[in-house]
Amino acid sequence: MPVNPAYRDFLKALDAMEQGAEQWPAYETHYLRPQGEVLRAYWRQCWGADDERRRDFVREIRPADYRALREALNAQDVDRLAREALDRCAALADLPEPQVDLLVGRFSPDAFLFEVGGSWHIGVGLERFAHFASLPLFIAHEYGHYARRMLAGEVVTLGDRIIAEGVAIAFGEAAYPERRLARHLRMSARRIHEIRELAPRLWAAVKPHLDARDSDEFAGIVSGARRWRDFLPRFGGVLGYWAVQAYARQLGLEPTSREVLGAPTAAVLHGCGA
Repeated sequence: MPVNPAYRDFLKALDAMEQGAEQWPAYETHYLRPQGEVLRAYWRQCWGADDERRRDFVREIRPADYRALREALNAQDVDRLAREALDRCAALADLPEPQVDLLVGRFSPDAFLFEVGGSWHIGVGLERFAHFASLPLFIAHEYGHYARRMLAGEVVTLGDRIIAEGVAIAFGEAAYPERRLARHLRMSARRIHEIRELAPRLWAAVKPHLDARDSDEFAGIVSGARRWRDFLPRFGGVLGYWAVQAYARQLGLEPTSREVLGAPTAAVLHGCGA
């Protein structure tokens, strides 16, 4: 089941609540039981909540709060969008196809890579979307992370994280070349220009930390969870993207080739002078 429409089971739980069922029994019967392995992996890796906190969240569910989500799902076929994104990505990478889980979660990222039963899955938190026009780009981006994990292994250091983000951006761009780079980077063209102007200074600032084990201290460099020093948020992904593109040009290959997707972090960083 390459695309798992788990959200349908969540909607069944909402339907039961609207008919008078209590939140937790409805959630457990209609959503947790059929999607248990996926949901428990999501909770553990993306949320970190214990059983009691999860129950508290479920008890706070109000079906009316999901009216906009229902309307968005009625307006667009998310299963088809996800399947088409997978097809585009599969045409670029000769890898086992990952499952895409279309979830309704809590505090989840828009899209994320997580492990379920020893296999990598791409998760999507549909509650984060006002509409789904950008959903294929998120899936293609996470597919890039999946390809990097499969071919290069675990992300351990800050350098690994920067290059992994660069690979994901380059992969998403290759899957959807008709979309502007700013859409893949999820920032304005002006911000990209500002980062380009500051690139030498930014590389000089992160260079002493590239071999350090990745941590929350560096979150602003890639994820934008917080600013790192006084620099622009999320600059690391842009630097990583340019590094991956430069490395691919040096090899005379596409950024989606296995040699680039699985290249050692040190080799890609060395190629851009970092």
